[in-house]
Amino acid sequence: MTSSKTIISLLAALTVSAPALSQDAGVTLDDLDAEWSSDTQIRIEFDYQGGACEETGEAEAGDVVDGVLSVSVPTLATSDVCTMQVVENEVEVAVAADRSVTAVEVLLLKPDGSVAGTGKASVEQD
Repeated sequence: MTSSKTIISLLAALTVSAPALSQDAGVTLDDLDAEWSSDTQIRIEFDYQGGACEETGEAEAGDVVDGVLSVSVPTLATSDVCTMQVVENEVEVAVAADRSVTAVEVLLLKPDGSVAGTGKASVEQD
């Protein structure tokens, strides 16, 4: 009888905690900076902890909502076979934008297109 109560308690605890355990916080975009490099272009820089066999592709500007420009930065596998070594990857990209943009929200994408991490930064004025 005691073991049945223990099993039921454990199942209840797992049911409550399972959603929190399954959430992936993703990678952190460290030192995220954005600044105008010209009247029509924003330069974005950040670092992230990622795979040794990956690089970032060309950034793509999305929609501007309330002054915030969505920017997607894809990651690409550079090898079919790779160790699980984690390294600090430095990223510097540029995107076209108009002066209505006051901030950027960066989405770092995994090779399968899912989101690996996000970050937001105000765009520094010249």
